[in-house]
Amino acid sequence: MNHDGVEKSKYRIKFRCPLASRKYGCSCEHPCSDSKYGRTVHLAMKDNPRLINIPPRDSEEWKAEYNARTSAERSNKRQKLDFLLESGRHRSTKMWYCRLYSILMLQHLDAWDLPYQSDLKRLILHTA
Repeated sequence: MNHDGVEKSKYRIKFRCPLASRKYGCSCEHPCSDSKYGRTVHLAMKDNPRLINIPPRDSEEWKAEYNARTSAERSNKRQKLDFLLESGRHRSTKMWYCRLYSILMLQHLDAWDLPYQSDLKRLILHTA
């Protein structure tokens, strides 16, 4: 079956017979349906939301959304595990946001990827 669109109002996906065309009807030896439109199957997304979703998994729109999601997950991992966001021993939300803001600044500085050059290495390269 070929993907043939999404009904967002009913939250389901429509699939059609791959040999049926809108213009010429079904081209099978033994037609799977009496209608000219061909056999149609609707799948409700509530049945399996991980398998059946909007946008379809093999589309460019899905790839863009997935890339954005994985980059957000990497950012969350960096904040929670590498910078120990949750191990702060403060109760006020003001201190929590101060800590989060400083972690975000450190993440931004890490994204610049400034090359580190030690004083000893600089001295050796300068004298050579």
